Amino acid sequence: MYRACGSFSETYTDDMSLIRTRMQWLLLIAGLIALLLPPVVLPLDWLRFMTITGITIIAVLGLQILVGISGQVSVGQSAFMGIGGYFAAVAATKLQLPFPAALAIGAFGAAGVGVIFGLPAARIKGFYLALTTLAAQFVFEFSVVRLPDEWFGGAAGIPVAPPVIFGHRIDDTVSFYFFVLPFVIAATFVALFILRSRVGRAFIAVRDNDLAAEVTGIPVTRYKVLAFGVASFFAGLAGALLAYENRLVHFEQFTLFQSIWFLGMLIVGGMGSILGAVLGTIALRLVQESLTIVGPQLATYLPGSRLDIAFPMVNVVLGATIILFLVYQPRGLAHLYRKAERFFRLWPFPH
Repeated sequence: MYRACGSFSETYTDDMSLIRTRMQWLLLIAGLIALLLPPVVLPLDWLRFMTITGITIIAVLGLQILVGISGQVSVGQSAFMGIGGYFAAVAATKLQLPFPAALAIGAFGAAGVGVIFGLPAARIKGFYLALTTLAAQFVFEFSVVRLPDEWFGGAAGIPVAPPVIFGHRIDDTVSFYFFVLPFVIAATFVALFILRSRVGRAFIAVRDNDLAAEVTGIPVTRYKVLAFGVASFFAGLAGALLAYENRLVHFEQFTLFQSIWFLGMLIVGGMGSILGAVLGTIALRLVQESLTIVGPQLATYLPGSRLDIAFPMVNVVLGATIILFLVYQPRGLAHLYRKAERFFRLWPFPH
């Protein structure tokens, strides 16, 4: 973060603080106020889009901690998201627990399963670790369908009643937007604090060189497993919120393609950056939603008016977007943001 000439930090705490100037406080307050305006200016369809995007941001933030910050490979984030959704749904419907308890069970339950699948990280890495997390995706889908229907609803899924907070039933688009918003803000700040904490520095050391990190006294295995637990906690929280938002949890909501798009959001936003996780999620979600709207209209101009290619068109464009970023902007949108910020702070001076 750039500061005026002659303004410098005198303590480590001041140097590591997220907000250090009056202008930053004003921008933060203005941003929080702006988040209160969408229900007033946007139609309900786009408001629900923002709600789903916020939930996705929570899951991608967890994946950023695992992949971008700690350097572990995972293609099963959607599975852990589904585990959190199913655990929360079972707690709410079968055990009749209130919403806060069901949400906690979903988040911590997914974290526990994530730790189990993260144990192989102590001995394997790279492609083989990716296969392990890929196995989590298939085990999740296989188990949910074939376990007794009384457990997880089988192929029909589990209906979830709207949450009730202090006697108020959250059952419409506007109220659910305001309900999800604090979780998104809290998850973002928690991810920032993890990155700038002792744990975050250990994650970065393990990512850069796990052998050197172990020589310096960092328990590498513990931090690798912890990274899986933290990432799965974020995913479980997102899955539980999505279950309540959709009022249904179903295994088809948490597919392998979804896990791959989560990785694509990190690539577009920028690996190792919390801001990158947020920007990448918003960017790809906007592209996906826009193509979903205009895709059928564009398909009518193709020979034969093949309306069935609208969905493949979305995947092709998203895949091409990820490839273009890998080739021409591998540091992602976060790097572009920092370049623009540096330019406006220094303009009109060249240095």
